[in-house]
Amino acid sequence: MRDFGYLEPQTLQEACELLDKHCGEDGEAKILAGGVSLAVLLKNNLVAPRYLINLKTVPNLDNIEYNSGSGARIGALAKEQSVIDSPIIRERYPILAEAGLKIGYLAIRNQGTIGGNICHADPTADFPPALIALKARLKIISSKGERTIPIEKLFVDYIESSLEPTEILTEIEIPAPVPRTGWSFLELNKTSNSSAIVSVATIISLDKGGRCQQAGLALGSVGLTPINVSKIGEIVMGKEVGSNLIEEVALEAQNVCDPIFDVYGSSEYKREMVRVMTVRALNQALTRCNGK
Repeated sequence: MRDFGYLEPQTLQEACELLDKHCGEDGEAKILAGGVSLAVLLKNNLVAPRYLINLKTVPNLDNIEYNSGSGARIGALAKEQSVIDSPIIRERYPILAEAGLKIGYLAIRNQGTIGGNICHADPTADFPPALIALKARLKIISSKGERTIPIEKLFVDYIESSLEPTEILTEIEIPAPVPRTGWSFLELNKTSNSSAIVSVATIISLDKGGRCQQAGLALGSVGLTPINVSKIGEIVMGKEVGSNLIEEVALEAQNVCDPIFDVYGSSEYKREMVRVMTVRALNQALTRCNGK
């Protein structure tokens, strides 16, 4: 690991100015949030920045707020354990709390941030599938302005995001939940705190007549990026979701995943587990819709 400069901006504007100044030099600047993933990259010489820009000195980037009209806003520097423990998240977005509990150990969750978990763009990360199913959006800023994107648009390749070197993720926005919403987050792994072999996150909402009015489904660890199974809406919207439709969605999930062969199993095994776990997740979500 080579030496690097350490910078502490006091505002987002100052952070953007520092990125503009230093990202053009040999060995780009890197943002420091929780530092869990970045420390691994630095230690293994996978990145060699000339500067680290610490966002922890910028106030109000770790807030978790809720508005009944617009939904939740989670600051990118909110600690993973803070997200899990938040009454807002536990009451209104329990799928996110469940996903967070799959992240390593308590010590890691007390250090890592939700923004860092997302921006590292690891396809085995736990928060992204849940956030995709929740239809979350990301607020991104730079000195050129601000943009908001669906979270699935952030992931472009293995540990590669669509963020420009001079951009900063500041906030995650999640729509307000609707009544009669069920959820499920299931994960297949070797041990309770190891990386997921397959993860499935789903959200289902039913109207008073029992027909689907909202649906989201995402997969983790079975492709180069987290996968949004976008056709779930086309399959189930406006319909009573029974076993036939559940199997149709599960087959679609199986079709869009692209797992690799590794020490945890063959590609064929993982595809089959995607189908099996999607069926289980949808059934569990429907059960929760009905208050059971």
